[in-house]
Amino acid sequence: MKKTLHFAKIYEITAAVIMAALVLLAPAGCSKNVPGPDATASPAATEAPTPEPTPTPDPVRAEALKRAEEHGLPEEDVRGEYGLFLAFADAVDGNPSIGGYADIVYCIFPVIADNSAYIDTEHILGRLASLSFTECELPPGTAGQYRADSNSILISPDLGESDETQRPSVIFHELMHFIDFSASGEECALYLLDGVRLTADEFLALPLDDQIRAVILYGSDPVLEGCAELYTAKYFAGAVRSYFDACQFMTGLEYIIGTERMNELFFSMDSDALFAELFLDAGYSQDEYYAAAASLNWLTSPAYRPADYIRPEDILIDLYEHELGGGWQTDEPFLYVLKAINGIAWSGYEESKHAEFLASIEFGTWEQYEEFEAKVYADLPFKPDVRYLPPNAVIRDGRFTLCAIAAWTDPETQRTVHGAVIAEYDFDAEKPLSYEMIDMDAALEKYLGGRANE
Repeated sequence: MKKTLHFAKIYEITAAVIMAALVLLAPAGCSKNVPGPDATASPAATEAPTPEPTPTPDPVRAEALKRAEEHGLPEEDVRGEYGLFLAFADAVDGNPSIGGYADIVYCIFPVIADNSAYIDTEHILGRLASLSFTECELPPGTAGQYRADSNSILISPDLGESDETQRPSVIFHELMHFIDFSASGEECALYLLDGVRLTADEFLALPLDDQIRAVILYGSDPVLEGCAELYTAKYFAGAVRSYFDACQFMTGLEYIIGTERMNELFFSMDSDALFAELFLDAGYSQDEYYAAAASLNWLTSPAYRPADYIRPEDILIDLYEHELGGGWQTDEPFLYVLKAINGIAWSGYEESKHAEFLASIEFGTWEQYEEFEAKVYADLPFKPDVRYLPPNAVIRDGRFTLCAIAAWTDPETQRTVHGAVIAEYDFDAEKPLSYEMIDMDAALEKYLGGRANE
């Protein structure tokens, strides 16, 4: 089931030959089952079949689909959760503070439905009923903010001409923060001791010796910001527009631990504890966990680089070896994540303990990257102008894809389209398998009327 906007264009690059034949053969040596000249037809053969009873219409389903259609949500995005969807719709439609953002808020329902195992739906719907949106001036470089204390989303009124088509993606990113912070009203763990998660009160009740031994949980910024952007790409925008290194790292982690565990990591109230347990279970000491957490936080907040900085490639390789064993050196999708973290013609990988190997796979020159990009987009009827290089890896619907914010000329209308190009690529054969395009100009018009509050 695809979780993409209904206006997305899908280009499938395949080669297939379709053949169909219908042959009716009588079994050899047997007479056909028809009466002979003197046979008497059985009364049963002339009786009309009993009609199937007409199914009773489901009024809950009918009402849910009616309200979904009113807000442009396709039936597949309701996920068959008709009762939950109606409760969701009541919360949104009954909240005047959502105002003209209602249609884009409806787009988060599939996220809630898909991850209801980790989300207290009653709690989040209560929060949804009080969510508010405000346009206001924000610090330079900040397009949007979610403030959990006031349960409000703040959006910059001016994103700049080049970013205006990304306004829906900015809002969706902040809505992912809303889901993350509103998933449960329970108190989260702040410490780990001998494999047990502890809240602040539970920690304070411990003897002093145990308090000293406890692991203090770092705030996991790659989960907080990286996953908010990554899930925006998965469910809405198709590609990543910020926190690129953190998103690459989180896709690498998802590739290692699987999408189900990644969903739990992001949406669970104990994200920080789950993140810490990944390292501790992999054999990291308490100090090594602190160093890894600080190093990864630097990807999203690069103001302070820790003295004991660890390259994200090394962390991913450690986790790969713990979770999956060996073989990462020949695992092409995983290698793409490693090289994409370093970027193009940069030398950051030289700090890695695996620098010698990484040197053999990196995009060491722009010519190397351009040769690769030409292969990825070889079967498109146009050449996309990719904005952020290299494309981010995103696992969408179980597929490892290369996703890029891009502009292109529609070959049919000659219109310049701003959006996302999603490529599924065969690394072994070095050829594309399929493409999907998401038109964010259309998203801006559909969800915000071309411009919020106009």
